[in-house]
Amino acid sequence: MTWTPTKYVAKDYSALKGLQTISDDQMTVHLALYTGYVNRSNKLNETVTAMLAEGKSGTAEYQELKRRAGWEHNGVLLHEYYFDNLTPGGKGNGKDSKFAAAVSHQFGDFDAWKADFLGTAKMPGVGWAVTYYDASRNQFDNYWIDRHDVGHPAGCKPILVLDLWEHAWSVYLKPTERAKYLEDFFANVSWDAVDGRL
Repeated sequence: MTWTPTKYVAKDYSALKGLQTISDDQMTVHLALYTGYVNRSNKLNETVTAMLAEGKSGTAEYQELKRRAGWEHNGVLLHEYYFDNLTPGGKGNGKDSKFAAAVSHQFGDFDAWKADFLGTAKMPGVGWAVTYYDASRNQFDNYWIDRHDVGHPAGCKPILVLDLWEHAWSVYLKPTERAKYLEDFFANVSWDAVDGRL
C-alpha cells in the first residue's frame, strides 16, 4: 500500500513588510530561504515515499534522505515559529504579557528571563535561541540550537523562537552586528503570539 505525504504549504508572510529597522529586502531574502525549505521538504517526502513503495528502504540513499528529513522539516517549522512571533513594531507589552507573568515565577521577573535569553542568543556560532516550555517540570528553558535537527528538548513546546543564522540580518547589517539585530528582533516581537503559545 502506498500513501501520499501531506505537502507543506508556504505561509503568506507579506504582513511582515515594514518591520521596525529590519528591512523589507532582508525579509524578502529570508522568506525566499524559508520557501526553499518548504520546497525541499516536499520533494524529500515525495522521494522517500516513492523509494519505500519501490522496496528501497534498505538503501544508503533512502537512509541518508531520512537523516536529512529532520533538517528540512525543522527548517520549515522553526522559520514559521520565528515569523509568526514577529509583527511590525511589535504587539503587546512583553513585561505585561501572560508570558512575562509565567516566566517571572521561575526567573524572578521578565528582565531576568530576557537576560538569560540574550545570554543564550549572544553565544558564538549560528543557530537558534528558543524559549521552550517543559510541561513535565512546569518550567521554561532557554536553549541554544546549533542545527535545525539537533538539540531540541523532546516533548517541550517552543514559545519564543529567534533565528540566529546570519541570513536573518546580513542584508541590512554586517555579520558582526548581532547585538543590533537582537534589539531589532525584540522591537518587533508579537507578545500576543507568544502568549498564544502558552
